[in-house]
Amino acid sequence: MTESMPTTLRTRGRPPMTAEDVSRVREQLIEATRRVFTRVGYHGLSVELVIAEAGVSRPTFYKYFRSTEEPMDALIAHVNDDLVRRLMAAVSSVAEPMARVEAALWAWRQWGADLGEFLRPFFAELNDMNSPVGRHRQRTLAVLTEQLALVVERMGRKRPGELRVATFLQGVEFLGYRFHLNTPCDDASWSETRDVMFRMALALLGEEQDWGQALQLARYQHIDLYRA
Repeated sequence: MTESMPTTLRTRGRPPMTAEDVSRVREQLIEATRRVFTRVGYHGLSVELVIAEAGVSRPTFYKYFRSTEEPMDALIAHVNDDLVRRLMAAVSSVAEPMARVEAALWAWRQWGADLGEFLRPFFAELNDMNSPVGRHRQRTLAVLTEQLALVVERMGRKRPGELRVATFLQGVEFLGYRFHLNTPCDDASWSETRDVMFRMALALLGEEQDWGQALQLARYQHIDLYRA
């Protein structure tokens, strides 16, 4: 998540900072930005709140960032890149098509759980193009759309259309946030969420052979196709 920085940073009356010192303070400010964002969202973010949270001075902040936009951009890029890494590692860990879906859904669930309360303002700003959350979401969806299409191709299947893949990803995105933010997050809630996700996977990414075996696949994956 850190960008390249000078090996030293001179401060008045103090020895020059090492590269490790620079990285530590920068990460401290990004983590403080994360905590403030979790409380107030992007549009409530300010340098005053970040430096108070980090316990540093305003001049120290401006040695590393020109505005709160920069640590937020680094933070959201890291969060989204982490999601992509988790999903691609999950689908690469198994071979059977529906097992890949299962692995990816579990990875998405764990990513959301690890974000905790950060997820609430993050979800609220997904469609706000004035927020780094909204801007990075577009890039992340584009990356995932391409990666998912490649996974399907490598399974020897026809590449699915971009609209189908994008619709599937945005449906899973909504269901994932709904699970974490509007349910008890228990096994029953996940079972219901997972059933709908699998229905979408079959409908949007499946082929004729999958549709013909839908009941068999559902039983194998313990999917309730008759859930109201």
